[in-house]
Amino acid sequence: MKEGFTTRFEDGLQVGGKILHVSEEVPGRIIGHTYVKLYVELEGHNDLLMYVGLYEGRPPYYLPWIELFEIEPTIHGEPFFGSTLEDILIEICSDISPPGGRLFVEYTQDRESIRQLTEGVPPPFSRLGSLMLKHGFTWFKDWYFAEGFNEGSQKLQGEKPLDEIKKKEHLERIRASAIEYMDNEKYPTQEVLARIERFLDTGHL
Repeated sequence: MKEGFTTRFEDGLQVGGKILHVSEEVPGRIIGHTYVKLYVELEGHNDLLMYVGLYEGRPPYYLPWIELFEIEPTIHGEPFFGSTLEDILIEICSDISPPGGRLFVEYTQDRESIRQLTEGVPPPFSRLGSLMLKHGFTWFKDWYFAEGFNEGSQKLQGEKPLDEIKKKEHLERIRASAIEYMDNEKYPTQEVLARIERFLDTGHL
């Protein structure tokens, strides 16, 4: 997991005139867990974008996971949430995650996702969740309330399906949550409505 992530930024990842690179890793709190800092360079100036936790997993019980946290909402004067940078980063996390791999994304600075999730929008159709679903995460949990005091801040968890059977089950569950939401919600916002309608029509975002 760690090698798969850091290799993507080894020589600097070019994105729209910006360069993404990571710092040296720091050991985490358990075996197989490390942290890196993700920086964005523009015209020779480096700004810290976020911290990334990477856990390799310990067979046969613990699957690997990635955590994105302390995310800066603005980087080099431009919004991060909804940007190409964010899309590419979630795509990379998906690419290096094996079946059953988990991604945790902190959303304390993501106002749109906070609003939608606290208003009861199903996680896969929130701003952040729809991005994760787009890149292959099909099971979700919203850690809005800490349950063990080690989860940190508000974050959305997404998991890759273990196999095609699980993927089908997850997508059916997402479809059911969309229908239930539409039956009970009188005034869905246009962006949420568009995501739900697209998913119900095509099965994906």
